[in-house]
Amino acid sequence: MCSISMEINRQVGVLADRKGTVEFVIVGNTNGIFIPSLSRFRLVPGTLRGIRLLHTHLYRENLNDDDLTDLALLRLDSVTALFFDNAGNPAGMKTAHLLPPDSPEMYHYMPDTDVYRQKTDYQHFIEELDNEISSKTKKLHKVADKTPALLVGCYKMKSHGDGNMAELKELARSAGMYVAGVVVQVKDQIHPKYVVGPGKLKDIVIKAMQNGADYLVFDNPLTPAQAKSISEFTDLKIIDRPQLILDIFAKRAKTNDGKIRVELAQMKYLLPRLTQKDDALSRLTGGIGGRGPGNTKLEIDKRRVNERISFLSDKLKKIERNRETMRAKRNRNELPVVSIIGYTNAGKSTLLNNLTQSGVYADDLMFATLDTSSKRIRFPEEKDVIITDTVGFIRDLPENLKGAFKSTLEELAEADLLLHVLDVASEGFNARARSVELILSELDLADKDKILVINKIDALEQFEMDYLLTRHVPEGSDPEKYSRIFDVENLIERYNKVCMVSALDRTTFRELLELIRLSLFSGGKEVLIDIETYFGLREFNGESDTF
Repeated sequence: MCSISMEINRQVGVLADRKGTVEFVIVGNTNGIFIPSLSRFRLVPGTLRGIRLLHTHLYRENLNDDDLTDLALLRLDSVTALFFDNAGNPAGMKTAHLLPPDSPEMYHYMPDTDVYRQKTDYQHFIEELDNEISSKTKKLHKVADKTPALLVGCYKMKSHGDGNMAELKELARSAGMYVAGVVVQVKDQIHPKYVVGPGKLKDIVIKAMQNGADYLVFDNPLTPAQAKSISEFTDLKIIDRPQLILDIFAKRAKTNDGKIRVELAQMKYLLPRLTQKDDALSRLTGGIGGRGPGNTKLEIDKRRVNERISFLSDKLKKIERNRETMRAKRNRNELPVVSIIGYTNAGKSTLLNNLTQSGVYADDLMFATLDTSSKRIRFPEEKDVIITDTVGFIRDLPENLKGAFKSTLEELAEADLLLHVLDVASEGFNARARSVELILSELDLADKDKILVINKIDALEQFEMDYLLTRHVPEGSDPEKYSRIFDVENLIERYNKVCMVSALDRTTFRELLELIRLSLFSGGKEVLIDIETYFGLREFNGESDTF
């Protein structure tokens, strides 16, 4: 290799497996070589590929950034640079290999530098290294039956990244993923091709490979062109936040109505991303010299997707007509309707279950319940009320989902009262409350009569509860630790009707039920109950649905 490289004045390289079999011979230029596709050598995340690269360096330069990048991105066993003298005889070598994921460095150099006196048993060494990398990667993924994923986000401000990444973690967990790592980049402008820029993307892919991640999950919505560019950059699976939400919706939908809406949203998301060329079919379009065998596979796929979208839209219209009929019948019965709204995973279904002693599915997951549930509750004087649980809200809801669930959300316009449930224990709950308010504004429901239900008060610290009662920060206390309760106070000031509950504790519902009763059966007059009243109204008959 050294002799040939000196003779032609080009870098020469070979890719060999662990048995020493040469799989590729590569001739490059004076500065480097181009590694061919290694797709036939299967790569399992968290392991090495089983192929080593040995190539010559014309000027005795050390392993460069390109060599180390290939080592990491392709998960090669090792990369070796061979040096030679003026006669073309080997004059030295430098070999780098990757390290296990918990190591402070990404790679390390082997001690052998003399081509003629190599003391390391390479095959034994690399097999031991591969086993260590594999075992330590598995230890990182302690959760069984979870898909490891690396979360990525690019933001203009670090504060935005903290809250958004916390939510993306919840979404990933709800989708059945294990978060192997998080990467946040703060920059003024999103890169038009790679979102985070090619240099950063290279580091992200290396980190994902090192941690055995199968997926890169972007918090930023990816355009079809961006998704294609990133997919061509790496063999990892690429999804963005809207696609992750769609996957959760598809998993949670149980009724025929919900399944149709989710499939329709998925088809509309998929349509602009059908860009794969089929080299087996002609892409000629007709005319003189341009007559081909007919439609391309891409065109056929697009037509089928469009036909499916049209079919699902027609079915959805029939369902919506039936829904309107049911709504009209309910209006004839003149039963007041209370709709529970709020950010996803705020405790809406749990509240409905404990208010009505029902068994709607509820879990500590985002979008755990997707289908609408309606239950009846009876107030004194034989007054019945329909309480409805709706699909959870989320910031930047994908446009396709907005369209698919528009008719469902429009039912809120028919409600007599909205219960806005807020999880006071969630990170960034103030921003989540504003997201719900923004969606209500988009639906022209901002002026609708509503009650702010602050949930999970059992998560408040004692000093926070004391502040709510006294409105006083003890002398010498750090005001910073009161920041959460200050946010709660600001929320209370924005609403006319506020109550605090723990959805798991029915004894905390008295104030909420009193507010509902006064709102629905007292001419809709505004009701203000101060926090002292909340602590006084605790008596409740928990064995009956009559309050």
